[in-house]
Amino acid sequence: MNFSFRSLSGITILAVMCVPALVFGQSQVVSYGIGASAYTAKDGNLPFWFYANTDGVVDPESSNLITRLYSYYTSVDTANSFRVRTGFDAYSRFSQNNTLVFNELYGSIGYKFIDLKVGRFYQTLGLTDDDLTMGSMIVSRNATPIPRIQLSTNGFTDIPLMQGYVQFKALFAHGWFDDERYVSNPYLHQKYFYLKINYKVIEAMGGIIHNVTWGGVDPDSGQLPSSFSDYLRVISGMGAAPGAPGGEVTNVIGNSVGAYDFRLNLNFDDFQFKAYRLFYLEDKVSTRFRSPWDGIWGVGIELTDENSFINEILWEHMNTKRQDSFDDEPRGTASYYYNFIYESGWTYEGNVIGNPLILAEPNPNFMMRGPISNNIIVAHHIGIQGRPADRFRYKTFFTYSRNYGTVANQRQQEQPYELIGRVDEYSMFFQAQYLLAPKYGLSLTGALAFDMGELYENNRLGFQLGIRWDRIIPVN
Repeated sequence: MNFSFRSLSGITILAVMCVPALVFGQSQVVSYGIGASAYTAKDGNLPFWFYANTDGVVDPESSNLITRLYSYYTSVDTANSFRVRTGFDAYSRFSQNNTLVFNELYGSIGYKFIDLKVGRFYQTLGLTDDDLTMGSMIVSRNATPIPRIQLSTNGFTDIPLMQGYVQFKALFAHGWFDDERYVSNPYLHQKYFYLKINYKVIEAMGGIIHNVTWGGVDPDSGQLPSSFSDYLRVISGMGAAPGAPGGEVTNVIGNSVGAYDFRLNLNFDDFQFKAYRLFYLEDKVSTRFRSPWDGIWGVGIELTDENSFINEILWEHMNTKRQDSFDDEPRGTASYYYNFIYESGWTYEGNVIGNPLILAEPNPNFMMRGPISNNIIVAHHIGIQGRPADRFRYKTFFTYSRNYGTVANQRQQEQPYELIGRVDEYSMFFQAQYLLAPKYGLSLTGALAFDMGELYENNRLGFQLGIRWDRIIPVN
């Protein structure tokens, strides 16, 4: 298991450069583009929806000038059921914290219903909405993608003899946390399994997701369990062998982040109704529904006709109040996104990997729990998007949250334990895109966002302007 990201990067670059030359599919497409965006705020710090769910690209602490260059190649040989995909997505950022990063750099080969993918690539986990969500509690678009090797099905796949009524989807991945962390160089294990039932207008699906941060070197305890036998224990959700740190033996190896995940789609001629529910899990007792109300709910309607003033509307609700606490315990005992051994928690490159309303940054209202300052939250989120004119599209968010910090704040009281220290926040966002020259893929974007409440030291107001040029070219 001692395989470095440097080696992975070399394999990925080789795949990106060389694999397309080996495949002459019946359908080949190259897409590429460039863009530039500027973000600015009234008092320096950007509003929440300017930096949340931006793949770790936007710096929240100052104005930003961001340039982007991307290119993707896809080849599909339908006769032989063979697929190849490669690509990269590179950003440069001029801000208080300058950076240059390849957020995507990957190669993928698929045959029939199986895909093998290597490198950095965008991928959310969970059945939440793609465009209007506040962010999955498991893996959202809030942090830079973690480098990994992944074997998965190509979407939902028919189960033999079921005539398309029952399908499954599965994933198994191994990744590397290569950023600076309290436990250095740990691994990432990911897997999920879903079943889907199709009957007339109904699509009903459900499954389980399991992520584990494991291995690595602890500054006090040294090398944590990282052998192949330990890896098998990680896969099966078992505790470590005797001799490991206590929590690794009595509970399970590593820091687990998982969910029971369900969704229902009703597909009519003119619209789709969707509803989903994610039950968040962070330890063994969570799997027995100790905190049944914790997680995310979502309900939405999406029109088949995209050329509508309102094409899609979504409501989401997140609740993380219970966190496996008994009535005679302070709320937040499970310390979502934090682990007493893996103290960097469910973060990567300083950003939360899951839902961005859980804060991985100091906050003047709350006490820190590792890198997490706020994980006891009740939130409501509304997203709307539409296309009122042929060249004009928009997207808007409204998010309201009640924030209570972490268990460290809730311990500052005596029984009976009730939530204290409530801080309310309102975050709004409106983005518009205008196609200047649809034939040539040239477009302008503009956005306005602001935060109002007590969560941050000041209310925030910001503006964004951008220009993009995108091209898609069939090769044959």
